[in-house]
Amino acid sequence: MKQKCVNLPGITEIRWMHASLLSPGMMYKHLAGIPVAVMAAGTRVSFFGEPTCQAVEEDDNNGNVEKTALTFCTNDELPSSENVAWAVQQASGQWWLVGCRERPRPVMKVTSTTGTTNGDPAVKTVEISHQARKSLIPVAL
Repeated sequence: MKQKCVNLPGITEIRWMHASLLSPGMMYKHLAGIPVAVMAAGTRVSFFGEPTCQAVEEDDNNGNVEKTALTFCTNDELPSSENVAWAVQQASGQWWLVGCRERPRPVMKVTSTTGTTNGDPAVKTVEISHQARKSLIPVAL
């Protein structure tokens, strides 16, 4: 079984955007070697600590499937819609897109924690997971 893993170190910015604002067929364009650009600016999300983003590509029934996990902590209000894609920027300036206009869409799990009595703030831990033929796409934003 062949596996390929991509980790994004040094995440400097995270944005969410409605998937309906993205161009159709972005995943297929990337797979065909065509550069992909995102025209929707998206909404910036402030975060605490060090976010992580990892994509693992595995063999799946005579093809490949890529599973991406993006995790970060925030106090921002996030969209409740499942029709959302996520853009992540590395320290190098490279942008990556998790999700696209077509299904399947990323799944968001939010875990809220209350602050401790010594003054620590309440924080939401956000886990974004996405599984598709290609779920982490390098883009120009």
